[in-house]
Amino acid sequence: MEDKVKIKVAIAGRVYPLKVTQSEEEHVRKAVDFIDERIKIIEKKYAIKDIQDIQALILLELASELNFLTNQNEKERQLMLEKLNQLLQLE
Repeated sequence: MEDKVKIKVAIAGRVYPLKVTQSEEEHVRKAVDFIDERIKIIEKKYAIKDIQDIQALILLELASELNFLTNQNEKERQLMLEKLNQLLQLE
């Protein structure tokens, strides 16, 4: 089991202390950078200043993308299973 390290990350000007494994730290920091970049983009694109509204839009974007990717992966998995079944029937 990997030991956890304490890190602090800032999102929208608020600092959050976290405990993560060393292997997770880079991913967490990249996620924070992504969120901060999305905040800036949404602020400019929609002229929204309320951080709660901005965070809600970011969550909606991420949930929508996750749902799309999950559905796409499921369709690809089903297609692969169908092809595998077809190959097995050829034998």
